[in-house]
Amino acid sequence: MRACAHVTGLCSLDDASLDRFRVVGDPVVDQLVHQYLEQSPGELGPLCRQLFGAPGLPKHPLVHAYMGKLAGSAAPDPEALTAGQQLFDLYGPEVLLVLGSCALPLAYAAGNGVQVVARARRLKDDPIRRLCDTAQMVINVMQPGALVVGGVGWSSARKVRLIHALLRRHVQAEPARPWDEAWGTPINQEDQAGTLLTFSVGVLHGLRRMGATISAEQGDAYIRAWGAVGELLGVDATLLPETEENATALAARIGARQIRKTPEGEELSRHLLSAVDGLFRLPGYAASLSHFLLDDTAFGAKVAEVLAIPPPNWTSWLVRGRAAQKRGTLRLLEHVPGAKRRRSFVARHLVQRLLLLKRPDSHVPFEVPERLKVQWRIGAHR
Repeated sequence: MRACAHVTGLCSLDDASLDRFRVVGDPVVDQLVHQYLEQSPGELGPLCRQLFGAPGLPKHPLVHAYMGKLAGSAAPDPEALTAGQQLFDLYGPEVLLVLGSCALPLAYAAGNGVQVVARARRLKDDPIRRLCDTAQMVINVMQPGALVVGGVGWSSARKVRLIHALLRRHVQAEPARPWDEAWGTPINQEDQAGTLLTFSVGVLHGLRRMGATISAEQGDAYIRAWGAVGELLGVDATLLPETEENATALAARIGARQIRKTPEGEELSRHLLSAVDGLFRLPGYAASLSHFLLDDTAFGAKVAEVLAIPPPNWTSWLVRGRAAQKRGTLRLLEHVPGAKRRRSFVARHLVQRLLLLKRPDSHVPFEVPERLKVQWRIGAHR
């Protein structure tokens, strides 16, 4: 049983505990990567390119050793995750909208954790790739049954875990931009927990801001589903809350510790905002949406100011108006024919644009399962 021990609903992880997690990466996989690269130091770059440039795990000696090392790990119970994954089925386009406008910016606002992204130049130089890769991972892991051994979500999480270990090695060995130990271990346990919380409780908070109606039971189920993903990524069980209440408390604590202004966070947010703005028809809509979602988050308030996101323009009225309209529309979902089709036009438009996007590595397309295309009414199913 995972647990974020709590008293009166508050996470009991104090600063001393979280400080200890900041110097821990992934001991099992990090050791394996270290041993392999000590023998084959020239393999780091080529293997990273293979992992980023193909949808699955490539055939490689380190990959083979890595999968063998984790072969005995327990897989999540798919039945226990169904309710949380069903919430993604219902709100998938909105989840991806919140991802690009809120969850990724929240990660960039983490002053220590953002240093890894800033030093992994491939991610920095192409914000659309970062958005597509992250959105693809979310789609992969949130499909019902996807986290069973060999499933698309299970494979995606395993791949991300190995990439994390390689990136730790890369940024710590980069002579041009030395790693400051004050930032903690790259992609450490606290930073990974914070990122997972942006995908879970951060998204739940954003969905409600946009007008979605989500029960406490649905919220808890979504948190548990992401906790299962965290297990596959090697995150310590202590950092994986099982209720939305505890997840919110942990997010607030991590936010208070980590969110601050940095040049790297501002630059990455500027690149992301420019890319996302190009996916909308109205200039400035992306900034208005980010302000709407980031001004009140589970991690803290006024995060848009921390990231120096430009002030919202007149489209802020559209953002707020659509959120209010959505609240009313969602109340009628079960009673008015066609309401479900109309409820997510902006979000569906974003997913449609991602599907049509010509990525620099276009041999790795952004993919949405046919079942979800039908349910979300995108592509030929509009």
